[in-house]
Amino acid sequence: MKVVGVISSPHAEGNSATLVREALRGAEEAGASIQEVFLPKYRIEYCRDCRACMSTGRCAVQDDFPKLRQLLCAADGIILSSPTYASAACARMKNLLDRLGQFAFLTSTFGGKYVIGLSTASSFGAAKAARQLAASISDSVFRRAYVTGTLGVHLRGQRVSALPQALRKARALGSKMADDIRSGRRFPLQNLAGRLPKALFLRPLIRQAIVKNKEAMNGVYEQLVRAGIFA
Repeated sequence: MKVVGVISSPHAEGNSATLVREALRGAEEAGASIQEVFLPKYRIEYCRDCRACMSTGRCAVQDDFPKLRQLLCAADGIILSSPTYASAACARMKNLLDRLGQFAFLTSTFGGKYVIGLSTASSFGAAKAARQLAASISDSVFRRAYVTGTLGVHLRGQRVSALPQALRKARALGSKMADDIRSGRRFPLQNLAGRLPKALFLRPLIRQAIVKNKEAMNGVYEQLVRAGIFA
């Protein structure tokens, strides 16, 4: 049972980083193996929209992204964190999500995993940013990831380390993630309104398009076969 926490803040000891470490501590106390990822240490370039991932299953950009992607794919639980900039995640986190992008969405790369979104803001927008983070990798075509929970903290001039209730909530979320992984909790009602139209309409259309354009989307097709989603 492995949980990875991704810190996208430029500050290694910043507020959102502190929340991640509390959540990781809670997961570890509940029996998980944990790993912290400080995103600024990784060289991750912009997506070039070359579609190599679609045709080959591999990214053509030579940087640290494949190593980080492999680390995330090996995890059972993923904690994403960011400071809040204009009610959204920071650019460094957005860039990582762009690189995971459509390939992860079409192949359900994170299907069956568990996700937590964490964010801090000086005044407002943290809760929205935290929800967006969790949704960014939980949503996919064929298999969804499960959102253990989200936490947005409005600092209002304080350090998060001076907000014991926020720290307790973050640690409790990490513990809950480990419990969710252990029990295999499936959250049957989570985002039900969004899942039903996808299952009824979008999924059959995308399946048909992938099979029809198998040469151009061979990387997607083969990944779906390996995952047991396509026969």
